[in-house]
Amino acid sequence: MELTSLPSLIFSPSADDISIAAEGDVVVRVMLSSYADRTVFDNTSTYSPGSDGNVHIVDLSELVNAVVLSDFDSSGLLVAGARSMSCQLNISVKDGASVTSRAVYMWRNHTDVKPMFATQLRRRSLIEGQPQPVSILTAGQSGLKLIVGAAYRLSGNSRLSWREAVIEPDCSKDYFTFLADTSEIKQVTTAPEGSSLLYCTLTLQQNDKQADCIRFDIDRKTRRSHATHFVYLNLFGVPECVSFTGKDEEIQELDSDFGYAGREYVRLDAQLVESHKSHSGWLSAEKRRAVYDLMSSPYATVYEGGVLRRITITEVDSKVSRPVNEPQSVAVTWRYAEDRLMRQPFVTPNTGTASVFAHPPFDKTFA
Repeated sequence: MELTSLPSLIFSPSADDISIAAEGDVVVRVMLSSYADRTVFDNTSTYSPGSDGNVHIVDLSELVNAVVLSDFDSSGLLVAGARSMSCQLNISVKDGASVTSRAVYMWRNHTDVKPMFATQLRRRSLIEGQPQPVSILTAGQSGLKLIVGAAYRLSGNSRLSWREAVIEPDCSKDYFTFLADTSEIKQVTTAPEGSSLLYCTLTLQQNDKQADCIRFDIDRKTRRSHATHFVYLNLFGVPECVSFTGKDEEIQELDSDFGYAGREYVRLDAQLVESHKSHSGWLSAEKRRAVYDLMSSPYATVYEGGVLRRITITEVDSKVSRPVNEPQSVAVTWRYAEDRLMRQPFVTPNTGTASVFAHPPFDKTFA
């Protein structure tokens, strides 16, 4: 009896077709344990071989992803440092062989485990005040270095200054997250006083050789108040941010039942529903792929006033024409997942002065 061997570290799609060569019925036990060694799934079943003489255990990736998400802590979306997004997978045959692998979350057909930035974007725009978590796949890796580089224009002249900082990622878990927002970049690279940030790069090195690189160009055209920032779990299961620079339409609808109470026509169980339709603005091919991740993400939020608020995407307006020689855009309609967020308090006490002057400088002439 022969069981398909698996590497000690895999992305979950690698476990989608486990074959067992067998001449008759076999008893197979599948166990999944969370990162904290808590057994989440334990099932023993009897299987019969097919026409090819093999028993096939299929579609385990969905089960792995569900187990990993059961341990997901949403409070850590914008927290830097090491993070885990995997579980322990054990498949054993009664009176036979067994395999054990550490399976990392992945919802696309991606199986190549190597040091990389866990995102589909390698060149992107960065808006002042935009959250920008960037995660590095560190599982099973060693000898990694993150080089943060930034170009500054010095105040009062046209001279440029290049600053670099080296960070050693914590490789104890599956990913290491670095917050690459503009304020963090300036702090890490010690920005010259009075300078302006032009662009920055994140370079991942393994054993002093480049493994990956991302470039951020500073977007000075989009106002902070005009951008909608979505923070969500991407295909790697780590936090990602995409900003929609088009208009945001806020729509209110009344959801209610109506009927007669005696001779009076009344409204019952009234609820005001607020939804938003956000337009992406022009998209590059790379950013469109990131937006696809947002649309199918198991956990999505909107970043408002420094706070993450969970949302539910209810509708997508996306169409691709090929061949195409012009930019394209996407629109998504979303609602707050918690209905209380739709009724924000708007009453704010005025604790400032009542007028420009402590007392109006008028005499009785103006009485």
